Parts: sequence; structure tokens; C-alpha cells
Amino acid sequence: MNRKFLDVWEQRHCNGETGAAEPSVIEFLPLLPRGRALDIAAGRGRNSITLARGGIHVVAVDWSANALNSLALIARKDGLPIEPVIADLEESLPFRTQSFDIVLNVSFLERGLFPSLKQVLRTGGVLLFDTFLIDQAASGHPRDPRFLLGHYELSDLLSDMELIRYREGIVDYGGAKRAWRATALARRTA
Repeated sequence: MNRKFLDVWEQRHCNGETGAAEPSVIEFLPLLPRGRALDIAAGRGRNSITLARGGIHVVAVDWSANALNSLALIARKDGLPIEPVIADLEESLPFRTQSFDIVLNVSFLERGLFPSLKQVLRTGGVLLFDTFLIDQAASGHPRDPRFLLGHYELSDLLSDMELIRYREGIVDYGGAKRAWRATALARRTA
């Protein structure tokens, strides 16, 4: 764990609103099975809250205690089925194999986690993965290529799964905010 980066992340999550869910999460919510979801790098829970309000039990994982404390307060206040779990996702996933119906990974890229993301899914479960493309480096944050997918890299990383939806391109968030993103909804078949 990079302690300096964690301190910056904790500070980032001290203040601010939860924010709106990623558009792909809202769009694909009707396609997601109801059951148990794992939200990877959940932060303050913008996507976890959307899933929970959609009738899905969510385990929200992040390494920021500040973020998860904020999420826990919202979950308790609103009676949402969200379990916050503090974990360093650069190491591994602290969950049993085939224990989730959904894995949600938004705006977080740790390529070494892909096998674990697939393993924690039950057969028939789905992975919704949405993060930045390499094109994003020219127009804003992030710029570090470690955190940017190459074109069609996501489809290659999911080649052993059934792709239900896949796209790459610009997402318009309204106003002047836009981002280059790759999005996939994929089902574990075996």
C-alpha cells in the first residue's frame, strides 16, 4: 500500500457530496440480476447507492475509511442494504470464489485483479466494468497510462466471458464535462 497516496485519498474523501452514479450503471441497472453485488473501489458510494436503491444488496470495497464511513452513514439513514469493507485492492480481493451475482468496477483499473473479479462471480453473474480509455490522457484526468485502457483492451481482458454490451467512446456528463471511456457488461458462463 502506498501510504502517501492513501493519505491524499483520505483527504479527498473528507468532504463533498456522494455524486451521481456513472451513467452506465443507471443504464444497465435493469439488466443486472437482483442478488449480491461487489462494488470495487466504491469511494463514497455513488454507484453502491444506486444499486441498493434498485433492490441489490451491495458490498462496497475501498481503502478509504473516510469514504466508507460517509457511505455507511447514508446507508443507515436511508435503510439501504450496503456493507462497507475496507481493503487494499492492489493486493487481492478478500472474498470467496463465486460469492457475488454482480461485480461493479467503475473508474478503477488494476489489471492484475481481472482474474479475481471473475472468480468472485457466481456462474451466470455479471461484471459491469467502466473506466477510462487511453484517449483521456489528451483531454484531462487521468493521464497516467497505467490507469487507462487501450482500445479494445477491455474486450480482450473479458474474452473468456459472454459480452452482453460493449462500447468505447466519449461519455457526455453535461455541461463541458466529457470523458473517453470503455464499458462492458459481461456474464460468467463457467
